[in-house]
Amino acid sequence: MYKKIGVAVAFSPRCEAIIGEAARLQKLFGAELVLIHVGEVKPDEKAYLEEIVKSADVNIDQVKFIWENGNAAKKILYIGNREKIDLLVAGALQRESMVKFYFGSIARKLIRKSNCSILMLINPSVPSKPFKRIVINGTEGINNKQIIIQGIKIAKLEHARQVHIFKRIKLFGLSMALAGEEENEHQQEETRREIVGQEIEEINRILGEIDTKGLKINVKVASGKSGFELRKFTERVKADLLIVSSPGHKLNIFDRLFPHDMELIMEDLPSNLLIDKS
Repeated sequence: MYKKIGVAVAFSPRCEAIIGEAARLQKLFGAELVLIHVGEVKPDEKAYLEEIVKSADVNIDQVKFIWENGNAAKKILYIGNREKIDLLVAGALQRESMVKFYFGSIARKLIRKSNCSILMLINPSVPSKPFKRIVINGTEGINNKQIIIQGIKIAKLEHARQVHIFKRIKLFGLSMALAGEEENEHQQEETRREIVGQEIEEINRILGEIDTKGLKINVKVASGKSGFELRKFTERVKADLLIVSSPGHKLNIFDRLFPHDMELIMEDLPSNLLIDKS
């Protein structure tokens, strides 16, 4: 799945927890581990990082340390491409200030411009814990099947207790409005159930092609703006990981002024966030 995991390292209070989580995922996926720090590194800081890696029960000889100077976001992205990293792990604020929302934190720049999958951790813990309640966003058009397959694979590796697949009904209001022109209240309710049933059937058809043995799976169908609805649902079920597919285009200033669903989620992260670009 993920063969090389990169970690954006900053000497923050969450440093140990973020590295610990990356080390856990390295074992889970059988991947290589690359620690990336942009900025000057003092001898005691390097020793500190090596001690954290050892405490995470990782063979220090199997970890690559990269120390470089430059613009943090640009350098991390450059190193990610150079090292062929396919999953980048970084810390993120759960809710950012309005200034950071418009001008962009390092985490936002990584999300917008990274060519690899990226895992944003909002509240990593020591010791690291598996993701047990997972939400998969199945509202991805032509990518919905792939992200569901990828999400189920991760859920099985994590032995998740509950998996929710979220699916937004596209053009629900228009469909109901057109139906309402000629239908009475009872008929409108039947139409609504039919539309919801079709969406659930589509998800179940995909699940029928996947090995889901051992997983408890719930399909949630909703209408409305998918970014808002997905965020609210993820909060409501107390998920510890939200898995989404990468947007079809790289996010830019127009997505912040006229928010893309991903921007709505990033504004107030409901859980740890995995953006899969595989």
